[in-house]
Amino acid sequence: MDTKNLVTFKTILETGSFQGAARKLSYAQSTVTAQIQQLEQELNVKLFDKIGRKITLTQAGNDLLPAIDQLLDTYHSMKNYSNNKNELRGELHIAIPESLLTYRMQSILKQFYEKAPNVKLYLKTLNCYKIPYEIENGYADIGIYYDVNKKSEHIVKKKIWSHSISIIAGAQKDVAVLNFSEANKNFATSFLSNDSQSIYQKHFERMIKESNITFDHRIEAGSIESIKRCVINDLGIAVFPTFVFEEELENQLIQKIPSPLDRQKIDTIYSYNQKRWMSPNLKYFIELLDSSAEDFE
Repeated sequence: MDTKNLVTFKTILETGSFQGAARKLSYAQSTVTAQIQQLEQELNVKLFDKIGRKITLTQAGNDLLPAIDQLLDTYHSMKNYSNNKNELRGELHIAIPESLLTYRMQSILKQFYEKAPNVKLYLKTLNCYKIPYEIENGYADIGIYYDVNKKSEHIVKKKIWSHSISIIAGAQKDVAVLNFSEANKNFATSFLSNDSQSIYQKHFERMIKESNITFDHRIEAGSIESIKRCVINDLGIAVFPTFVFEEELENQLIQKIPSPLDRQKIDTIYSYNQKRWMSPNLKYFIELLDSSAEDFE
């Protein structure tokens, strides 16, 4: 049985389509189709059903998924057998939200790269509520994300940092008119967001709903950096973990707006699937995370 066919099978599940798998693996779509057909012939089952443009696992495919995961884990452990702490090789797949990757993980990634320059890193930016699924199903070796209290008997979780949440506005904004301690108000400004499903925005939305606070406008932006520029130029306010705006606050380009969120904390954790083989790459990366564990504002 060709392990490439198993990798293609898993990549189809990850991307949601044969076309997506072909793009990610740099194959022609016909190659992906041929590999799955070969795998189905070897297993004597049909693995996927296609309904319109959507593909789903058949019952047989779903039943065989744990065995395929186990085979791939065994293959990767054999492939990385010669790895040792002095010469790390292979791959490491990390799932992480944009805010942590951009503003918290750079020094750790640098340390890892200096020790393991031959390891190919795959960094996948995702919403925190999606990362446990990636870990559970073997699409990522480790997740670093804000704790959203999703539990699984197979996932090991460990807290590494704790963060405050801040509402921020441009330095010229009159924050006296933005009193989040008073109920039943409408603010004549925009609320800027890049991820309405983030845990910190959920805390914010809960707070304003309880106080019946509304905004004139809401603006969805593509990245945190674009939101920063909008806030600095007084186009609205935003909410993020405080460390995201550390430099701008220090340079007085923006200001914090007092609110009940000042008492709120969110935790950053890492997690991995204890049923999967722990590679030397993953083990060393966890060592770096553990050594950085601290309260972090």
